Amino acid sequence: MLKIKSLDNNSIAARLGLRPDDEIVAFDGKPACDMLDVAYYDSQSKFSVTVERGGDRLTFDVRKNDQPMGWDFYDECYIEPRWCANKCIFCFVDQLPKGQRKTLYVKDDDWRLSFVSGNFVTLTNLTDRELDRIKDKKFSPLYISVHCTDDNVRRKLLGNPNARPILPLLKELAAAGIKMYTQVVMCPDYNDGKVLADTMRDLFELYPAVQNLAVVPVGLTKYRNGLRQLRTVSRDVAEATVAAVENFAAECYAKTGNRFAYCSDEMYICAERELPDFDYYGDFEQLENGVGLVADMRYQFDLAFADARAPKQGSFSVVTGVAATPFVEQVLNKAKKRFPELDVNVITVTNKFFGETVTVAGLVVGRDIVDTLALRNDVGDTLLLPRVMLRETEDVFLDGMTLDDLKRATGKNIIITADGYALCQAILECD
Repeated sequence: MLKIKSLDNNSIAARLGLRPDDEIVAFDGKPACDMLDVAYYDSQSKFSVTVERGGDRLTFDVRKNDQPMGWDFYDECYIEPRWCANKCIFCFVDQLPKGQRKTLYVKDDDWRLSFVSGNFVTLTNLTDRELDRIKDKKFSPLYISVHCTDDNVRRKLLGNPNARPILPLLKELAAAGIKMYTQVVMCPDYNDGKVLADTMRDLFELYPAVQNLAVVPVGLTKYRNGLRQLRTVSRDVAEATVAAVENFAAECYAKTGNRFAYCSDEMYICAERELPDFDYYGDFEQLENGVGLVADMRYQFDLAFADARAPKQGSFSVVTGVAATPFVEQVLNKAKKRFPELDVNVITVTNKFFGETVTVAGLVVGRDIVDTLALRNDVGDTLLLPRVMLRETEDVFLDGMTLDDLKRATGKNIIITADGYALCQAILECD
């Protein structure tokens, strides 16, 4: 249902004669599916919209330039995530403790949210009709969890024996001009080694439709009772993976000027390898997937640091996870070397909520921060937290604690930093 809630005064939709509570049933004579259709046609200069009003169907011809239609829709019209059809052996939702807020247990796998929000999806529940819709309307880019191009191995990883072959699907999307960003969640003994090498080559054959590939280590929490036994990514596996990806990336770069394949920062940390510099990552298109976060943080910090003139008053503690601690310390030590009077330290939070094998800052929860601070006597007046610890759309940690809860529990001022630039500006006076 696509029911109009309101119309902007003197908008195109209002001037056409559309009204609140009109229900859109078709665009250009084709059934209207969801809000993606609304967004698609609103970007067009010429189309027809058919609405149902009081049992009658009325069709309006739209002719416009770049102006939006000026309509708004009821909340229930917006996309509800489609449930995942897989039973992935590494599914993070299956590894959550019980008793958390219900939204944490939603297993969505919806290509529409991949297009709108950049969510990674497997496309295993994609129908032929939806595939045609993607190709017809050029819904691009899509973010696709390939995991591997060996379909037998992929079906084992997905726990879905009926998963459609992935390469023919990617080729069909590529032929239609759909841009794709892909990922492999590395599970030792499944999609590493030769399987990974074949996957990288298969995907690179579809470049530039497949823009790039991120290889990230599987995340395993302490809540795996009754689940398939999996190995964590060891140093040896990570080291071999980084070497294989970097060597393949060098081949790709020589051919195209694009490295194509990247390991996440966490993979480098598992391998105990130095992370690449800023210039290595091109356009940082997989930053949200943990690829190049450290390089970007250093670079952004240095941009602000170049204009720093004095430390800010007060004392500061940067709260982060185990993996990021050495890199945060590096930039803070640079600041303290230039401004010895700067009062700032790093507080590392060990993840008790998910288990100590989970080391990334983005999975640090509120209660672990509170418990960690309670054991320290060097906590600054102001806490600096990275934005990745909180939900994208609200100030809530994964355990349900809100930012206001944390402020009350600690009695501290809290600043959320989105990147290295904001971190530098939080502790130093910058021009």
